[in-house]
Amino acid sequence: MFYGEGLALLSAALWGSIPILVRKGLPHASASVAVVVGLLASFPLLVAVFLLHPHAVMEVVTPPAALWFAAVGITGPCLGRLFNYIGVARLGAARATPLINASPLFTTILAAVFLREQITLKILFGIVSIVGGIVVLTGQRRA
Repeated sequence: MFYGEGLALLSAALWGSIPILVRKGLPHASASVAVVVGLLASFPLLVAVFLLHPHAVMEVVTPPAALWFAAVGITGPCLGRLFNYIGVARLGAARATPLINASPLFTTILAAVFLREQITLKILFGIVSIVGGIVVLTGQRRA
């Protein structure tokens, strides 16, 4: 297996474990507490990456990049994670995760609008598959 594919699969496995961990913790605390604790727990790793980076981070990050990456930090790890955890709490891990993983649908629309990326037939087929899966899942009753 190629190195990049292995890292992508490892990433998928790690992301896939999050709803299970969240579901186990939510009976003991709220979703907002879960987000704060999760972010605090990741802080030591962030500091290690910062310290071990081959170049001083401020030397390689331009101000426009810093603004865009700050937006990433607000939307993903903060707000996205909060809504993710609330969805898992209300729907369960198995039903919420496919809905949460509808992000390629939104990414494709936003990329077409803001980045002027082309939507190919393969991408369109993928979007239809995602929407079809959402329709199937949301039509099920909660167990």
